[in-house]
Amino acid sequence: MSQSSSFKARARSSGSHTHHVKYGATIAVTVFIALFTGCTRQPQPQAVDNSPSPTTTAVVSPTISPSVTAKSDATKDLEGRLGKAFTESTKIPLDSVDCPAQFDVKAGNRFNCQATSEGQTFAIAVELTNPDGQFQWNTKELLVLSKLEQYIQSRIRDKGGPDVTANCGGKIRVAQPGDTFECKVTGAQGQARSAQIKVKDEQGGVDISLR
Repeated sequence: MSQSSSFKARARSSGSHTHHVKYGATIAVTVFIALFTGCTRQPQPQAVDNSPSPTTTAVVSPTISPSVTAKSDATKDLEGRLGKAFTESTKIPLDSVDCPAQFDVKAGNRFNCQATSEGQTFAIAVELTNPDGQFQWNTKELLVLSKLEQYIQSRIRDKGGPDVTANCGGKIRVAQPGDTFECKVTGAQGQARSAQIKVKDEQGGVDISLR
């Protein structure tokens, strides 16, 4: 007999049965590659005369280097604050965070930063809320598994079940809508159950079926 419930997760969650978490991201990286082709002309027969040979001049093609834009102080400050905010909310440190090198500090400006944690890469969507640098953030397609485990445990208790330990394997999981996976559920006496998780949307909504 299985029981189904719906769970929403966000990095900034409330204490209700519906939790909201912002985990995950879709990162599109566009790489521009310049291809240069050269044409080699075969030498043509020349008439032999006694005139001096012209001076040969070597033409060296200029070196083309990709432009590198230095990060602004605003970007560096945002990366530091964003990393701190993510860690405080999820209890998981970021290994790196990379935001646009330059951006306009104005209310309503939105962009993505690329973050890495626990060997997984995801995007964090940022929206500036005023010219003073305050911002809101969320992730997409990223599940914070500790929050999911806590919800499974509380859900079983709310249904009159015993205290259990849930283990979803790891700390975070990058998942897309439609993905499924299992979490192990173990009772105090060692009884084993499983929770089938199905990801509903990129904001962290999932369906949970206890088996």
